[in-house]
Amino acid sequence: MSSDYREWAPSPELAEHVRCLWGSRVAGARHSQRVIPDGCVDLLWADGGLRVVGPDTRWRDVDASPGSRMVAVRLRPGAARLLLGDIAPHELQDTTTDLAQLWGSSADRLLDEASTGPVGPALERALCERLPRFGEVDPLVHALVAEFDAGAASLAELDLGITDRQLRRRVVAAVGYGPKALHRVLRLQRTLRMETRGGLAELAVAAGFADQAHLSREVRSLTGRTPSAYLPLENRNASVA
Repeated sequence: MSSDYREWAPSPELAEHVRCLWGSRVAGARHSQRVIPDGCVDLLWADGGLRVVGPDTRWRDVDASPGSRMVAVRLRPGAARLLLGDIAPHELQDTTTDLAQLWGSSADRLLDEASTGPVGPALERALCERLPRFGEVDPLVHALVAEFDAGAASLAELDLGITDRQLRRRVVAAVGYGPKALHRVLRLQRTLRMETRGGLAELAVAAGFADQAHLSREVRSLTGRTPSAYLPLENRNASVA
């Protein structure tokens, strides 16, 4: 079984809100894909329907039938309001929800457009129409995500100028879970993108973990698998804690 997967950049109008668009098509037998947390929410067209996915706090397995096709818009961490409107992201944590429950008749119009023409442009047009009302992004959360993506080892090393309670309230409102959970998720994603020719111990230090055992625990907790399932080939011969 296999799945053809690709990503492409959003239109310039959505670049601040959208990390990427992505599409996949299942070739051969039934396909199961493990999806791991990334701090994002997705607007997904699949099997003739529109759904909202996330925000995820742990891994989940998604089954797809032979020949099935999916196209989605993946919003950046902190930009969920463009898709969810006045619905709090934490209300949809670890769920997949029919878009019609959130958008009403607007979802029906979008589904008709996506079903009769190119899906990606239809999804982007729908989100662009929402920019005047729901396009505001919390600048503090935006800056926090940038710090985590750049490799901030912990919240403690950041001087954000607000109390822990205020920070948690704003991050939950924008992302769907708190800053500590967001840090764990984005650190995992950054680790999986890193390239190193050393073993897991070296990678753990470079990625900001306490040690190799800490890295292994975090990968298992968030993905349900050992680091060897995800890390570059050079690291797979290293022992796993």
